[in-house]
Amino acid sequence: MPRPALSRGETQVLKALWALEKGSVGEIHAAVPAELKMDYSTVQTYLRRLLTKEYISAQRIGRNKVYRPAVNKSEVVGEAVDDFLDHMFDGQLLPMVKHLVDSRTVSDEELQDLMRIVEKLRKDSADGNG
Repeated sequence: MPRPALSRGETQVLKALWALEKGSVGEIHAAVPAELKMDYSTVQTYLRRLLTKEYISAQRIGRNKVYRPAVNKSEVVGEAVDDFLDHMFDGQLLPMVKHLVDSRTVSDEELQDLMRIVEKLRKDSADGNG
């Protein structure tokens, strides 16, 4: 069964926790980017929601809880991208890639990375791995 979706706020708190690897509410609050202007109690609320959704775990140490990610970032990103691809592009990769390339400026470095990816896909396909 897929995990419940994350709100933007939950995602920001989870990203802060991934960066820390573990932390108290105060430590996680301090790690959330200041421009988000997220107060301490909001971080607490998001942590409770993330616990309920099983994205994080908590362990009581003394009077404090220490939170840890229960899922890795690449797993959550993969699920979000797959869900987005299914909902917005009917599961078709090429229209999504085309949209991303057409709607943004692609740097020379990014273009080189894309070309390396395509070449790897070609090689893997020719080798029977794709």
